Amino acid sequence: MPENVRADDAGTPEGVPYNGQDDGQHPEANVRPLRGAILVACVIGTIAFSVYARTLLPGVDLGDTGGFQAAVLWPETSARQAYPLYYSLARPFVLAVSPDNPARGLNLFSALAGGVAVGLLTWFAALLTTSAVSGAVAGLLLAFSHTFWTQSVIAEVYTLHVALIGCCLLALHAYGQQPTRRRLTIFFVVYALSFGNHLSMILLLVPFALFLVLVHPRPRDLLRPATVGLAVGVACAGALLYAPNFLFVWTNIDAPPRWNDRLATFWFDVTKSDWRGTMMGGVDRSELVERVAMWIWDARLQFGLAGLTLAIAGLCRLWFVSRPWTLLLLSAYLVNTIFAITYNVGDPHVFFLPGHAFTALAIAALFAGWHPVKGRPTDDGSSARRAPRLGVPQYASLFAGAALIAYAGWRGWDTWPSADRSGDRRADTFVARVTAGVSDMNALLLSDMDWQLENALLYSSRYERRQLAWRRAGEVLPHLPFLVNDNHAIGRDVVLAGNAAGRIVGAYGTLFPIAADAAPPRGIADRVAALPRGTPYVLTLLEPAGGEVVDTDDFDRALGLVAGASAPPRSAARFQVWAGTSGERGAFYRESNRPFRSAFSILGDRFGVRIESWLPFETFRRAGFGHVLRGHEPVLTIERGISLVWFESDGSPVVTYAAGLYAPKARLRIPASVPQQVARGSGAMLKKTWLTD
Repeated sequence: MPENVRADDAGTPEGVPYNGQDDGQHPEANVRPLRGAILVACVIGTIAFSVYARTLLPGVDLGDTGGFQAAVLWPETSARQAYPLYYSLARPFVLAVSPDNPARGLNLFSALAGGVAVGLLTWFAALLTTSAVSGAVAGLLLAFSHTFWTQSVIAEVYTLHVALIGCCLLALHAYGQQPTRRRLTIFFVVYALSFGNHLSMILLLVPFALFLVLVHPRPRDLLRPATVGLAVGVACAGALLYAPNFLFVWTNIDAPPRWNDRLATFWFDVTKSDWRGTMMGGVDRSELVERVAMWIWDARLQFGLAGLTLAIAGLCRLWFVSRPWTLLLLSAYLVNTIFAITYNVGDPHVFFLPGHAFTALAIAALFAGWHPVKGRPTDDGSSARRAPRLGVPQYASLFAGAALIAYAGWRGWDTWPSADRSGDRRADTFVARVTAGVSDMNALLLSDMDWQLENALLYSSRYERRQLAWRRAGEVLPHLPFLVNDNHAIGRDVVLAGNAAGRIVGAYGTLFPIAADAAPPRGIADRVAALPRGTPYVLTLLEPAGGEVVDTDDFDRALGLVAGASAPPRSAARFQVWAGTSGERGAFYRESNRPFRSAFSILGDRFGVRIESWLPFETFRRAGFGHVLRGHEPVLTIERGISLVWFESDGSPVVTYAAGLYAPKARLRIPASVPQQVARGSGAMLKKTWLTD
């Protein structure tokens, strides 16, 4: 054995390169590229974090985001919170930077994780291609891609998920340079820890294993008992992250008596097998063509047609430089994409995110093996053992890099208004409207609303409105008569939000005297009836989700008020947009069953409408289903149902919603001052009001 090559305790020689990579015999030649890669990674990661912090959601949000925000500082651990690494990292960060506003602190943690993910992908791309410019291109394209940006400004696990993928790729790169036991152990540890953030890391098992086999000088050594035992031991150690979740199930007062049932309960909660079992591969075959169309559209939304073309070219280039990396990127992309296409959830777009990272790397791979030279390209005389290089004139290399960085910057400028949530206070407004005038001194609030809304209410009750006495109606329905009596005995009313009154009437009939708590929400027609003639407006109708129903008579009356008799009527299309000035002939109308972009003018102002969702598969999108822009300024976030914006005389936008999550909801009351008796004569009328509102 040569003196400069030694064997580690696994029998794997250090200094043996993988196919198509530098042989590592001249380490001094690698110092400068390594330093350049680290420097450009820090710069690009900082740029990304700065942009995310600037466009950060300032407070609570609906859905899973509200659930994460409610749980991050809450002392109780639930097995259902199956993201132990995420909470372990986020909790001290939130305590340090924003203990009084956990929602904003956790949003900022996602921004930081997004910046780190961008930096890591930049670093890896620069090392892979030996080009700092290509690293910057990959990082900027990922940073400014639509979905990654929108997930980086809210509390979610996906930016940390991509950051951990970046850590795995860097560990594999180090192993590929010198396939030793120590470097293999580092990769095992990083990969095992990443399961503590999101279990979808299992999708990368085959691509990562394929790469290890291809770069190892003796692939059979990976199956030796010592190596297999190492992998199993590291995996078991990583599983200890779930110990608090397990202890919660084991010590819970409601835990099953038998230990095997407790284990089954733990597995059930952590893996969410109750709904994942029906949603993984749960797409009907008749929908597959439509799902593939959604995937193609989503990819274009992130990088544009030019970016996708460059990604294909980059993979072709990388094939001639390093086939192991080509196969890893291609197989990882395909596995994640197939999973996302066949995963029957309400937000399939977020499961395309790993594929977006691999697409950005494929675009950067265009620079793989480039060797800038002065004058005409010539053969660089590389030995057969080195990666094949492409002689490129220096000016051409600089021009190509500058063009791709400019393209990434333009993508960022274009995405900004759709991803900017710095002024989004809609969830706070919803909570304030539902809880107005309610405290533990005067009332108990019972709600029955969409889970996304109730997560925002959960956060508020824990951190912002701790004096709020609130429960979900379904949780107390079996013993509701006793609960109402006890609250009435201490002078507290019972306030009913959402469809709580409907559930109570369905269970108990007219047992409780339910009265209106306030004037019922006005219909969309009543809201536009007072608009002065000539008021600029944009009105959208998107196919509502779930149990939401559009009051078609009310909508048609509203459309007639703002657009007149000449307005195109409602159709069966999933997306419909009307715009113009109130009381006059409409200036713009478009309907479509596919996402689109359109531009139009109202009174000399340039407007644009962007539909950025794929119905009917996407039932919720955190950044909205689309946007209306005035110039480059977002003035309306389009949601399912009815979304309307009009402009005051000073140009300020006024937004209202109907038949969707953000639509005003009715609120009723079981007053303590009225004796409990059958509400005669009014029961049927009230029931109709509650159910329709």
